[in-house]
Amino acid sequence: DRARECAGGLRRMLARDGLFELHRFEHLTTLTSSGVGGGSLVYTNIQAQPGPEYFDSFPAEIGHAEMRPHYERVRAMLRPTPLTQRPDKNRAFEAAVQAVGSSSGKLPIYPDLAIAWGDDPARPQRRVNAAGFTQTTCNHCGECMLGCPTTAKTTLDQTYVAAALQAGARLRPLAEVVAIGERGRGRGYEVRYADHGGARTIERRARASKLVLACGTLNSLRLLFAARDRHRSLPRVSTSLGHGFSPNADLGALVLAARELLHDSTRGPAFNAFMDVRTHLGGPTRYVVGEVGLPLSALPLPKLVQRMLGTSGLLLAMGADASTGTIGFDGEFLHSEVGRDIDPELFDAIEAEAAKLSAAYAPKLTWINAPASRGSQSLASVHPLGGAAIGSHPGDGVVDHRGEVFGHPGLYVADGSLVPRAPGLPPSMTIAALAERQAALMVE
Repeated sequence: DRARECAGGLRRMLARDGLFELHRFEHLTTLTSSGVGGGSLVYTNIQAQPGPEYFDSFPAEIGHAEMRPHYERVRAMLRPTPLTQRPDKNRAFEAAVQAVGSSSGKLPIYPDLAIAWGDDPARPQRRVNAAGFTQTTCNHCGECMLGCPTTAKTTLDQTYVAAALQAGARLRPLAEVVAIGERGRGRGYEVRYADHGGARTIERRARASKLVLACGTLNSLRLLFAARDRHRSLPRVSTSLGHGFSPNADLGALVLAARELLHDSTRGPAFNAFMDVRTHLGGPTRYVVGEVGLPLSALPLPKLVQRMLGTSGLLLAMGADASTGTIGFDGEFLHSEVGRDIDPELFDAIEAEAAKLSAAYAPKLTWINAPASRGSQSLASVHPLGGAAIGSHPGDGVVDHRGEVFGHPGLYVADGSLVPRAPGLPPSMTIAALAERQAALMVE
């Protein structure tokens, strides 16, 4: 675990093999993943594909129809399917939606989840996935966001990374990239990294003709900024770097002690149902609001607290915000003033919907926009996106439609930093599909 980027410029590593990274900016706190497998290690497994209108913000080479085979390749690898055996927390969420009526006029959606299912959660089975890795089926422990102790989550280390190793790739875990640079035109790239795998950390170097940055949005942005502005090792990176940054309009609402409706929030996959609120009937998604159970069995809490939290839950929303934020670099740390004012009308709407749903649970206490407060400028996000966006030219993006950095042939970006607009849905499937597209173009 590590904490990085705050107003005072603090960088602190708590555990070299931790699962999480915490970044704090002036009005935005982000919690993201750290490890081999990236965000899939701690995400909630949802594989959601945005509608055709989402690709209007991409260059002409990338459209909904053109992306279809790449989404299908992701489906073939992750094999996502919806949850069918619905636990208590899902029934409570359905009842809350029915009680208040939703802006979309629909019942909850049960999206595809990248989880290995069995016939009975009480009797886990063994399943061989698309990469030949044997997983244990889901036992509904609810620990999806803590790494999944049973391997039921179909994470990237068990699929894409496993397939890469079978094809001859080399894996260097506990290696933290600290700097990248161009070796000279036509000579490829150099990576400097801190090897944390031994008794002491050792700085090492690696060289390659092609380099793909897939470090997560904030880490890829930091490396690109540092290479352009501090080390001058990538001097031609576009001035668009840092523009189009978005928190994906993430917003959470805690529902505490809702005993009348929610009897057990601990069982079942963490996030497996949401309400899809559209801009108009048949129009694009404006935002989604879903329920997230609390992984209490894995937390060392007193029994009294366990009982109270067992009838509590989290409503998690995300939306298609304006994606007009900026993120900068002071020579050492990232900084950003992104907050609620990136799209205040959208956040007002999300908070109002979350408040109505929360009230339907009849809880002892509701906390809208946790850990800040309702109406606060401060936000928390688990989906920081953009900043190295795909564009048609260096004036409107950092990478071209292939993910290649303008002005630096052979340097690619393949993570959430390259999306030009927040999808308002869990973004992992779109990021994976864009990576599939990049890989196909690189080998042509």
